[in-house]
Amino acid sequence: MVGKQILEKSNLKVDVAHDGLAALNLVKENTYDIVLMDIQMPIMDGYTATSEIRKFNTELPILALSANVFMEIKDKIEECGMDGFIFKPFTPEDLLNQIEQFTTN
Repeated sequence: MVGKQILEKSNLKVDVAHDGLAALNLVKENTYDIVLMDIQMPIMDGYTATSEIRKFNTELPILALSANVFMEIKDKIEECGMDGFIFKPFTPEDLLNQIEQFTTN
């Protein structure tokens, strides 16, 4: 929810999925510039949701959100098709810089 507030203050449109299956369905039904995927979600975790998204969309940037140490999850992030990682807690600047890096042509 903190991330949502940061993004909306920057005039970005945000949809929130409260579980991985909902995230998967939102991506199927909508066009997004980027997905910020929490790794630990109910029903379907972020790794599985990303793997499912990659079956029909290989271009959409997907960034992992996690409080885990990057080295512990690096291989899983790459295996499921995520493009990057945002460590929680993050500053507004960190979040916006990461999004800009993956959405600027």
